[in-house]
Amino acid sequence: MPSSEQPGGRYRGTATAAWTVTWTAPALGDGGRFTETRQTEFTADVREVQVLN
Repeated sequence: MPSSEQPGGRYRGTATAAWTVTWTAPALGDGGRFTETRQTEFTADVREVQVLN
């Protein structure tokens, strides 16, 4: 279905990216791990989609 049939004429979505970082500071005897996750909302104008099987 083309996006022209959606409210506002565009599809809405969310892109998500996640990073896990492990770090060390040997001189300080320290280190750790953390995960950062970010999400960005977007809209897309879709005219035609082709699917291959």
